[in-house]
Amino acid sequence: MLYLIAWLTDCALILFVFSSTRVLADAQADAMTLGTLGAAFFLASAISNAVSGRLSDRIGRRIVAISGAGCLVVSLSVVVVFDQGGWAFYVAYTCVGLSVGQVYPPVISLLSLGSGHRSASRRFLLFGLAFNCGILCGQVGGGWLYDNIDHRAPLLVAVALAVVTLLCLLSFHEPDPGTDDNVGSAPVPESDRASARCFTQLAWLANFAGMFSMSTLWFLFPKLAVALKIPADNHGVVLGVGRATVMAVYILMHVATEWQHRFRFSVIVQLLGLLGMVLVYVSSTAVALATGVVLLSLLLGYNYFASLFYNREANDDRQKGKAFGLNEAFLGLGAAGGALLGGWAASDWGERAPFQMSAVLIAVSLVVQLAWFTSQRRSPKEASTTGDHG
Repeated sequence: MLYLIAWLTDCALILFVFSSTRVLADAQADAMTLGTLGAAFFLASAISNAVSGRLSDRIGRRIVAISGAGCLVVSLSVVVVFDQGGWAFYVAYTCVGLSVGQVYPPVISLLSLGSGHRSASRRFLLFGLAFNCGILCGQVGGGWLYDNIDHRAPLLVAVALAVVTLLCLLSFHEPDPGTDDNVGSAPVPESDRASARCFTQLAWLANFAGMFSMSTLWFLFPKLAVALKIPADNHGVVLGVGRATVMAVYILMHVATEWQHRFRFSVIVQLLGLLGMVLVYVSSTAVALATGVVLLSLLLGYNYFASLFYNREANDDRQKGKAFGLNEAFLGLGAAGGALLGGWAASDWGERAPFQMSAVLIAVSLVVQLAWFTSQRRSPKEASTTGDHG
């Protein structure tokens, strides 16, 4: 049930984002408007993630998720009713971000409760596949619906999916931790838990830079696509191949576990992501742009799956809502920064400037991570937890 909820939520979200940004781009909305809209959405999501994660640990994860799904139905419905560009549209757009931020921290923490090492990896894999299938369906399906039916069609489908999400959560019963079939699995060794805390902080930086870059694609790539005369369906495919890449990375990371507690793998994928954003910056064809998106998606897939793994290992069940809420909040903050600063850059320096800015941020983030990780390894206090994990 939780995997279905993940698919429904992200498919609805991406149908909404794709349709609204494409309509504004076709109407020649300036890049700053698109960027500010995206920043408001993700900033609201980041705040909501941080608050709802803590709240779900206290009052119940199902209750928090249901409230988020209910708000999502209402806010998406308002977007359908009001003309895109008015104040009500912008308020509703921000409320969608607040709503989604209430759904994911409790859902992810439910998936991680009382599970053993391999069981948790399998659950995270299925969760990752589910929500990325939702994103993929939203990107590709949104382009087709937009071009072949009507510009409002993706929004109407999004509302329907949000209603189904709410119904699924209402019928879902939160398991009793005492009856979980994975209770009694071996606890995480303290050395691994300490190492996981270190890698969690590194993952926050990597996730921030990765989602900064991803949000420039979500909110500002439509402007470049229109300028390059790329049709909406091809625009959807360019973004969709990235989702397929992310899912392939999840599967590989579940099967091959050599990456765990080893920083070198993170460095490699971040360099590939940097190359991907450079390609997006210089390319003019759909194929070349898709190649850049694929390389960036290697970074996104690795960062997110690794952050789920490390947050699960670093925190006990009583704090998992808070931990995953903070993890999602860093993703939202990165996305908000990418949309806002990218919109400003595009307005002043052209449609390609946000992607150059993203490449620079990935490089700077990687340098900071390398410096921080090196200092941790040299510290006698941390040597036992990170000494052989480069």
